[in-house]
Amino acid sequence: MAEKSVRRVIRLFPDYGHRWPPWENGTAERSTKYTMEPADFGLSQGLTLRLRRWYDAWDAENVYDGGWSSPANETAWNVEGASIAEQLREEVRAFADVEYDE
Repeated sequence: MAEKSVRRVIRLFPDYGHRWPPWENGTAERSTKYTMEPADFGLSQGLTLRLRRWYDAWDAENVYDGGWSSPANETAWNVEGASIAEQLREEVRAFADVEYDE
């Protein structure tokens, strides 16, 4: 009987102290690190740059300390995050699903 392949799941969110927002949980079949970088998925240079800018915008706002400086900045960041998630889904569709909560 053939083994069933388990699709990878990439979670997209920023977190203080880790400058790359893609994360992946390990599976019983395949041990992997949790904190991931774009090179771990073979992401394009364009998406890599977008991920860095998106994280840097979140970090500059110090969201983890007190929230967004304005509703407009938060909305723009959320719109960009949704767009990044779509591009990420496209780039990893052969081997992974992407979870992104707006």
